[in-house]
Amino acid sequence: MLRRVLGEIVKLEGISVVAVVGRDGFVIEHVANIKIDADALGAMASTSVGTSEAMGLELNKGSFEQVLVELESGPIMLSLISENEILAIVAAKGSNIGRIRYEARKNKDRIVAAL
Repeated sequence: MLRRVLGEIVKLEGISVVAVVGRDGFVIEHVANIKIDADALGAMASTSVGTSEAMGLELNKGSFEQVLVELESGPIMLSLISENEILAIVAAKGSNIGRIRYEARKNKDRIVAAL
């Protein structure tokens, strides 16, 4: 079921990879349209979320919700979908960032239910 939900998301225009990653960096499931080292994505997603959480707490900005990294070849979005799982979306250059954020929010409950 989880693979099916992620597969629907990765079919959207501009989205290359969708993964659910544990806080420990372990990739629970992923679907990709490109060749990618999913284990490396998982490790970096976990580290990035941990660093962002620490920054939010240190600067009294509250708890972590989401981080969007805009890179030369496209954005990467990381968001918490539960206390222990992270949704990672890798997209192509020129992708509609608003749509990516919308799809992440829209599908959050479906992903959590499929875990």
